[in-house]
Amino acid sequence: MKLVGGRRVFSLAEVSSAIARRFEDVPSFWLEGEMRDLRPRRGQVFFRLAEGEESIAASMNAIVFERLARRPEDGTRVHAYGRVSFYRRRNELSLRIERLEETGEGLLRARIAELRGRLEADGLLDPARKRRLPLLPRRVGLVASADGSAWHDVLVNVAARFPGADVVAADALVQGDAAPASIVAALEQIVALPRVDVVILARGGGSLEDLMAFNSELVCRAVAAAPVPVVSAIGHEDDVTLCDEVADLRVSTPTKAAEAVVPDREALEVRLDAADAAMRRALARGAADARSALEHGSGRLARGLRSRGRRAEDLLGSLDGRMRSGLARNAVSAAEGLARAERGLVAGAQGVARNAGRDVDRLGRMLELLSPERTVSRGYAIVRGEGDRVVAGVEGIVAGSSVSVEMRDGRLTADVTGVER
Repeated sequence: MKLVGGRRVFSLAEVSSAIARRFEDVPSFWLEGEMRDLRPRRGQVFFRLAEGEESIAASMNAIVFERLARRPEDGTRVHAYGRVSFYRRRNELSLRIERLEETGEGLLRARIAELRGRLEADGLLDPARKRRLPLLPRRVGLVASADGSAWHDVLVNVAARFPGADVVAADALVQGDAAPASIVAALEQIVALPRVDVVILARGGGSLEDLMAFNSELVCRAVAAAPVPVVSAIGHEDDVTLCDEVADLRVSTPTKAAEAVVPDREALEVRLDAADAAMRRALARGAADARSALEHGSGRLARGLRSRGRRAEDLLGSLDGRMRSGLARNAVSAAEGLARAERGLVAGAQGVARNAGRDVDRLGRMLELLSPERTVSRGYAIVRGEGDRVVAGVEGIVAGSSVSVEMRDGRLTADVTGVER
């Protein structure tokens, strides 16, 4: 700074230096904006953070930028953390960014993409696992917000298409942090009811942020695990939610969901009447064709039977003669065989009788030698106790008991006065 007359005059260098010192004291802060004009150069990534017509220059270390989980592009809305710096050579303010995170729809879409990859890896997005809707469900389940238009649209259109249709509904939050758990609880409540054959999951349209409950992993896995087909009617044409992709059928509006799950009763009755008439005509044609075929076949059958009857008579005549001569030959052979067998049987019986006689004599002599009477006759005796049983030892004999002694020429009774072992 110098004095010119009574005036203090600063140089540009002094001003730039003073401004730079002022910004050095400003701490780091978070800033939200849209990234524009991305330009990597010399180890840095340069860009502008903009909000409407306002913008400010910014830069970031290229290595840190490359390591971001999902590198932002032009138009990506971000939260940037850094500090203000003053580039003295150009007398230009800029931001030195240390951290960068997507926000808004960019962040939401990044989360959806990451979850879609995991669901796809688990097979939940495979078209082959989608189930067909029943033609005429016994009971239709509805999960929606009782305060929303989707609830009303489904109930009104189901009743209009098929009066008297059985519909059970469960109220659920469809927006906000608590919505995923509320939707899952309502879905589990509905599928636990008896005779529910299909469930509609519905809400009206909204922004991507409004629809994030239907992009949650909790809801997607619950829809995939439902034991009955689920129709997703989120009511938003621009953004297809992950719930739409996991569901067995995706429709654009709750009204379309009603059309998908129940047939139009009047149209169904017309189709049934037409089918009944077609069936009656087919049965009549079938009966006429059958009668014609029967008449034609009966004539052919009669002619065939007559022809076969004649052939059968000729065959029986031929067989009768052959059978008679064969029976005569067999009778002669049978008589001769019977006579031979009789002679052999008589000779065999005589031999068996002779052998049996010899065996009986031998066994009789042996029995006589081994009989107790023969033993007694040689001076031995047989002692018998109670019940006339033979006593072979003193076991079971006590003093005071009676025994009988069988000898060669008679039997005597004795009282036992003592037992010695």
